[in-house]
Amino acid sequence: MGSRFNLYSKDISSAGDANTLFGQDKGLLVCRPGRFLRPYFSVPDGCYALVTKFGKDEDYVDGKKPIWPPGLHWGAPWLKVSNLVTKQSVVFNMPVKGCKTQDNVTVQINLSIVFRIMGDEKLGEDPYLVRNFVYKVTARGLEQQLVDACEEATRSVARTLQHHEVYGLRTDKSGKTLKVLKGQGGSEAPPEELEGEEELRTHKFMTDDSSTAQQAAAKGRDVADDMRRNLNDQFSPQGVQITDVIITDVQLPDQIVMQMAEKTNVISQNAAQKMNQEYEMLTLKQTEESETLKQRKKEEREKEKQAGDMKVNEVQVQLDKMKAETKVMLAKIQQESNVRVQSIVADGTLEVTKLDQNKISKLSETNANAVSYSEQLKAQTDLYVRTKLSEASLTAARNRAQSTELLAKAEGVAAPYVEARKQFETRQKQIEVWSALASNEQLVVSGESDAELNTIMLCDAIMDDKANEGSKSQVLAEMLVMQRGSKVMLNLADAAGGPSQ
Repeated sequence: MGSRFNLYSKDISSAGDANTLFGQDKGLLVCRPGRFLRPYFSVPDGCYALVTKFGKDEDYVDGKKPIWPPGLHWGAPWLKVSNLVTKQSVVFNMPVKGCKTQDNVTVQINLSIVFRIMGDEKLGEDPYLVRNFVYKVTARGLEQQLVDACEEATRSVARTLQHHEVYGLRTDKSGKTLKVLKGQGGSEAPPEELEGEEELRTHKFMTDDSSTAQQAAAKGRDVADDMRRNLNDQFSPQGVQITDVIITDVQLPDQIVMQMAEKTNVISQNAAQKMNQEYEMLTLKQTEESETLKQRKKEEREKEKQAGDMKVNEVQVQLDKMKAETKVMLAKIQQESNVRVQSIVADGTLEVTKLDQNKISKLSETNANAVSYSEQLKAQTDLYVRTKLSEASLTAARNRAQSTELLAKAEGVAAPYVEARKQFETRQKQIEVWSALASNEQLVVSGESDAELNTIMLCDAIMDDKANEGSKSQVLAEMLVMQRGSKVMLNLADAAGGPSQ
């Protein structure tokens, strides 16, 4: 905070780098960007943009607005952004050295000036102030004017104060410095800073310094406000608005600081010594009061203990009496309870017996009713079954008679068809017989009526047969030879000795 930085302008390659540079470099106020050979150019947000054409200022919207809005704009390469001026507030730190106080002590006072460039139409400001700042005031010129004006005002204020008053010029916005100053006897100091420092705070020198510091603090706040108003009167026509003036620090010579510290230390040591004595006296007094209080409390405790023992004895006697009475009452209640339980048990047994008898009676009656009802149902069932069987037998007899009648009628109708079927079956049997005769290889058929011829043919057939001697065929052959005058006979026996005809 004790060093000062410069306010300046700078050439940059592109308009897009302006916001980054403004944020990084606190002293940069104006950027002069280059222009690429393109049919368009851009204006970044957060800046006042001035545009020139062949080096001449070019207004936006037919000469009505000197400030071009942010965004993309179309134009020939000779139409370019000449200057970009930051809209953000700038904090300018400036140490004012060699300030003489009223008692001729040299001090250094550090200032912080917060300002912004005017020209925002939304705030009702004249946008032509931006051109006035860029071409007439300039960043370097603003720096020099601020330095000159602030140094003059600061030195004038320092001349009106003693060296032990200049600390009150600090205008810390957080309020911490003001509380420290008021802690030396002020009414707004916190309790923890005042506790145990009565001697230090009531000392003549400290009381005078506190009053002087408070007056200096009030004067410091008035000085800062006056400086801000005076600077605005000077710089507002030039397009610069001073938003705040802060006196951040006041630096005294080391020798003066040591003298003030030594004076404060001596006063503090004296106050501490006196407070230690008071502490020892208070400790001794507290010890005596503590012993006295302990003795008194001990005696009171003994009295309370005796009174408590008496009360305990009385309560114990009453308790024993109540225990004896309780035992008697418990025995009486136990006896009455036993009698009542026996009575309840007897009544319960009698009631159970009555209930059992009622149950048996009810069961017998229910069983008799059930048997009677079942016999009645059984008789009704038998009657119903017999009735249904009779009806079924009658229906079956009727159905059989109808079927016999229908069968007789059917046989009468089908008799001609049955006769033809019987003839067909007879023919079929004959065909089967003829088929069997046709399949017998040993069959001999003769159409002659001559008995001799038939006999010869039969014998020839027998002779061709290779049947064993004594077979059925051989016997038949012999019998046929003996009966020459018999009719033709057929040998139907096969080689295996099957049946003959």
